Amino acid sequence: MFDENEYRKSYKNISLLFFISMCLLLIIAIFLNIFMKTFTWDSLYISVINSLIGVMIPLVLFNILYDHFTKTYHNREVSDRITEALVFKQELIGRFSDDTKKQFIKNTTESLLGKTEGDMLYSTMIQPYLNNQYSFRRNFKYYISYTNHVPLRSEWFAIDDNAYDWVKQELSFFKNISQDHLEDNDISVGFSYKESTLDGLYDRKNFFFRENLWVNDEHIDLLQSFSNEEMHLFVKDVLNFRFELDDEELTYTVRNDKEIEGFYLHFHLPKLPHKDQRSEHKFKIKFQMPQLKSQKKFIAVISEPTYSVDILFSHLQDQVKVVAIPFFDEAEAISTLPNDTVKVELDKWVLPRAGVVFVWDDVKEGSPLKPVEAILEN
Repeated sequence: MFDENEYRKSYKNISLLFFISMCLLLIIAIFLNIFMKTFTWDSLYISVINSLIGVMIPLVLFNILYDHFTKTYHNREVSDRITEALVFKQELIGRFSDDTKKQFIKNTTESLLGKTEGDMLYSTMIQPYLNNQYSFRRNFKYYISYTNHVPLRSEWFAIDDNAYDWVKQELSFFKNISQDHLEDNDISVGFSYKESTLDGLYDRKNFFFRENLWVNDEHIDLLQSFSNEEMHLFVKDVLNFRFELDDEELTYTVRNDKEIEGFYLHFHLPKLPHKDQRSEHKFKIKFQMPQLKSQKKFIAVISEPTYSVDILFSHLQDQVKVVAIPFFDEAEAISTLPNDTVKVELDKWVLPRAGVVFVWDDVKEGSPLKPVEAILEN
């Protein structure tokens, strides 16, 4: 680190040395002139005054220039050393106040990305996290399996094998959550009959999971006619829904309403132990559901910032060709396993609304795969 005391001491020594050197040169010049009888003692004081005036001008100019360039170098050196210390010595930043840390991060982001882009990234992603208003997930595992085998027969909810596939899903992840930002310490899972209704749930922080339940109009009318108690039985007996927190199953209530075009499951979290401001907990969701065969797509969306994503998708019908369309740049993250299972593996951070769409068509009919745009419009 640049030492301020050393800088002042060095500057003082150089000035003193310069002054002594000028005095010695002046004395030598005077005695040489007297010895050579160039001038007398009477004219000595006039020569001394002229010499001092001649010496003072370059001395003053030298000191001004030396002071300017030395201070400029000193400021640059101090700035570089401070920046280097902040970058490589994390304990120094830890001594700052929270507001100072936030301003430092904001300034650094804007310096790297530019004023506009840096401010956008800071205000949308970084600031909510610093203010403890955003949750992050890791080790996100999402397994989806399609089959035409109906796993149950229910008198009050008949399923046609020719109209429906069955989808088994298992989702697990670790999540940092702050109970301070959860309303009444509740979380929810939403099922929707329309994608437009589902989209409205992505901005609601209490919804941990959202899914489309694509059924025909007849079954929509049937499901919407259920009371909350009947819908609870449907979720339990037909969907076989299970929600675990830290390997412990949670109970839930069900809300069913025609106006919401779907139904919601509400879970009341127990008092979570706080090891620190953000506590990490393991969540696991497992269920099965009917899906119309005509809906030949499945959308897997990463709704929150997530590190390490592992998605497996399988369609167990032999005559189906599955194509994966990613919403991220790493196309090489998608691979096909020997059993026709499509795997998406990202060992990095994935931002919200990234994901992948799986689309397929029945090649048994001899028709080629439909264009992606046509499939997504259905």
